[in-house]
Amino acid sequence: MRTYPVTYKDRFGEESTTILSDGSTMCLTLRAIEFKGIDFEMLSGKMDHTQFEYEKYQDGTGYLTNFEMDVQFPIKINSGTIADSGEITAHIRTGREKETLVSLELTTAFGKFLNSKKHEWFEDALIEIQQLLPQKCRIKSCLSCRYSNYHPIGNGMFGGLHCFRNLKCEARHVSNKGELMLLWQKGEEENKIFNVQEIYDCPEHAFLTQKDWAYKSWS
Repeated sequence: MRTYPVTYKDRFGEESTTILSDGSTMCLTLRAIEFKGIDFEMLSGKMDHTQFEYEKYQDGTGYLTNFEMDVQFPIKINSGTIADSGEITAHIRTGREKETLVSLELTTAFGKFLNSKKHEWFEDALIEIQQLLPQKCRIKSCLSCRYSNYHPIGNGMFGGLHCFRNLKCEARHVSNKGELMLLWQKGEEENKIFNVQEIYDCPEHAFLTQKDWAYKSWS
């Protein structure tokens, strides 16, 4: 379990808290209410309209909305054979009143790197940061791993990757969307795949290569 400091802000006020994450699900407590979810746009908990705004559905459920967050994530960077570490501050904005956007700032021992614009997807924001890094510096995270993919039918702003490390051999031979969907179905039936966050990493990480096919924009 990892802990990420958070500054949360909405029309009801501002507070500091922490996110607990296992790499798939996030948990955080705001104003004495616990919220859980895989995406910043899919945080759910006990509904209290006196303290929060929600994206509501006909079945009575709803997700937290119309807020901003600054979240600090540690992240690993490889420079040749040398492993370094940095910290990414992610500014998240969600809701109908304000367009959902994300922007990142990476702080390292060799400088700071910021998005030139706000993005709709965490994937695109992290890819821009990678493109700003010095040559041979590579972000080591689930997004850059050869064993992760997004589903061809789409994904949310954050945390929509799925990990195929339990199907490594099959994953290495996927070469198109049809094959990915078949492997996805097998992974779900055998309970061998699970969602992961773009900035997470594990000991089984392997960088995506030019020979690998992947349904994501990382290269």
